[in-house]
Amino acid sequence: MKNPLESLLRCIDCVVAVAVAILCFFFHVLSMPWVLNKRKLWFSTAKGNRKVLIVHCFNVQKLQKKGYEFLLPFRNHRINWVGLFDPVNSLNENIRVRDDLFLVARKLPKILEYVSAMGLKATSTIFREFYSIHKIADFCVKEKVGILRAQKHEYPALRIYLVSCLIKIPFIVDINGNYELLHRLNGKLYYFRALSKIPFFRIFAPILTKWLLGLPLKHATFVLGRNKNNYEHAFALGAAVDKMSLLRVSNFNQAFNNYDPDKLPPPPMDNPYVLFVGRLVLIKFPFDVIDAFEIAAANLPDYRLVMIGDGALRKEVVQRIESSAFKDRIVFLGPCSSNSVFSYTAHAKIAVCPFSGYTLAESMLCGVPVIAYDIENHSEVVIDGYTGFLVPFRNIKALSKAIVSVANDYEKAKLLGLRGQELARVVYDKDTIMEKEGMVYLQALELSSPDDNPFTIGNSSPHEMPYKLSPTLLENLK
Repeated sequence: MKNPLESLLRCIDCVVAVAVAILCFFFHVLSMPWVLNKRKLWFSTAKGNRKVLIVHCFNVQKLQKKGYEFLLPFRNHRINWVGLFDPVNSLNENIRVRDDLFLVARKLPKILEYVSAMGLKATSTIFREFYSIHKIADFCVKEKVGILRAQKHEYPALRIYLVSCLIKIPFIVDINGNYELLHRLNGKLYYFRALSKIPFFRIFAPILTKWLLGLPLKHATFVLGRNKNNYEHAFALGAAVDKMSLLRVSNFNQAFNNYDPDKLPPPPMDNPYVLFVGRLVLIKFPFDVIDAFEIAAANLPDYRLVMIGDGALRKEVVQRIESSAFKDRIVFLGPCSSNSVFSYTAHAKIAVCPFSGYTLAESMLCGVPVIAYDIENHSEVVIDGYTGFLVPFRNIKALSKAIVSVANDYEKAKLLGLRGQELARVVYDKDTIMEKEGMVYLQALELSSPDDNPFTIGNSSPHEMPYKLSPTLLENLK
């Protein structure tokens, strides 16, 4: 009876969602005086302000446990104030991390929680997003925010695009993943997954998903790709070339940029160890790491496997470790503070990064020999046999063999790690990335005014220095 009941509930959800969408449309029409007033207020009080609001979902308790230092790289010397804003949180919070950095959470109304708890996922999603865009718009006007930014191209990007439609605020979208790749790796939709659960609409879910992902990118003031792969993915989804730029990942613990082998914390354990740091989800392949270590363990009796992270598969990962013949040599730490991650990374002998971004960069900055799957952007910085080791995707035997090879010829592997460190210090140089990000912010503020374009010729993109800057932008750079 379970499946028929679920199907009935989804059909009801679909019908109710259509009615809710129509209701929201009429409400929007009726609220146009409010919208126009907010737009007028934003133009007169907030336009051009060096205040950035980053729309991003977060869990306050998890951030507290990880340590707010993790958020410090969100600041930029060209911007006076940065806020991380979650309009659909479980709490109402205003947390001051620094004078120029705040966490702002707004609690989702109870009625939306009840609708979601009833199983009306599509209905609750429409209500939630409609509520979110008005909440964000209102906050931008009240706090005089000059720029919106989304660091995930799903609901956050869609929200800020719709807010921009309301009050005409400039917005920036970060691309930190490849939709098509994630779709194929999971075998199902990765973004806007609710579409695949709605009767009839599921047929068009892939097309609708691409359209929803591309919509904000086509209208964004700027689109920032974290690597070349993401950059090209954004272009494929419709982002304009003149609005795109490559901005490497940089918001990791400053300790990694300042790595000094003579000023490290004490080793966290006596035995040499292989390190895995990442979210415990399918696309990070934590089980591949465990399987590879089990094969390698017999040849490396002194080595341990240290796993740091949390996620949807945490329970399954713990069970997998408990069932392992080498469970006494696998150390599962769960989520850790930024300082703990740095300590374990700095002292690791080998870093295994099946499909990674931050972990790969952090390990290379510490000069740790890296083993990664030859997938997505890895080959941009991991030059096989020169700055690290690449193995065929999902080839557990090759991954295991690489672990044993690195451990048995560690002098050679450490040399590759040092080469990787030199490359990483250039590619992930914090000051360079921050300056480039600051330029993007300033250009976005300038371009928010159609009568005050900062460029005097052409359509220069933010990754190119324009030939001549406007007097206002030149003044900002001083």
